[in-house]
Amino acid sequence: MKVKFLLAVAALAIFAQSTANAAPITYTGTVVPAGATVNGNAGPFALFDPFGAPLNETFFQFWSFTINPVAPGPYQYAITARRLNNNLDPFLSLYRGLITPGTDTSAFDPFGSFDAVTYLGSGDDELAASGPFGDPQLKLFLSPGTYTIAVGGAASDCPGGCPANGFPYALAVTVPEPSTVALMMAALIGIGWTLRRQGSAQARSPSAFRSA
Repeated sequence: MKVKFLLAVAALAIFAQSTANAAPITYTGTVVPAGATVNGNAGPFALFDPFGAPLNETFFQFWSFTINPVAPGPYQYAITARRLNNNLDPFLSLYRGLITPGTDTSAFDPFGSFDAVTYLGSGDDELAASGPFGDPQLKLFLSPGTYTIAVGGAASDCPGGCPANGFPYALAVTVPEPSTVALMMAALIGIGWTLRRQGSAQARSPSAFRSA
C-alpha cells in the first residue's frame, strides 16, 4: 500500500512539473521591415533545451513581420539580432507563416517546421561581437507574406548566475535602401539599352557594307 502511495505521489509530481512548464507560444511583438529596431530578452541557453527548466535560461521570444507586394522584388532581407549584454550569445530562426494561437511551447523546433510555420533558416555567429562567439544575421530573398522570427540564446555566459528575465538583445529586419534599388534598376536599364544598341548596329552593318 505504501509503495503504491509513493508511486502515485511521484507520478503526481512529474505531472505537476510537466504542466508547470507547459505554456502556449505567444508573440512578443511585430518588427517592421526597414523600420525601427525592437528590443527583447532571451534565455541564455535556450537553443540547447527550448523552454526546459529553469525557464529563465531556456526561453525563446517570437516576433512577426509582414512583407507587402512591391515591384520589382523580391529583395534580399537581412534579419539581425544584436546582443545588448556581452554575456549573451544570441541565435535566431526564421519561419514563413504564423504560429497557431494556443500552440504549446513543446511543439517548438528551432531547426525545423512545426505547427503552421515553415522553417527557412537560422542565424548564429555571422557578425563579430564582444563576449562569447558572435551575433546572428540571416540573409534571404523573401516573397510577400507573413514571417515569424524566434530568438534565443546559445552558448552564453552567466557569471554569478543567470538573470530572471534573460539577457537583452536588439532585433531588426532590413532591406536595400531605395537609392540602392534605384541604382540597380538604372544599371539594368543601361545594360539592356547598350545590348539593344549593339544588336541594332550589327543588324545594320551588312546592308551598309553592300550599299558601299
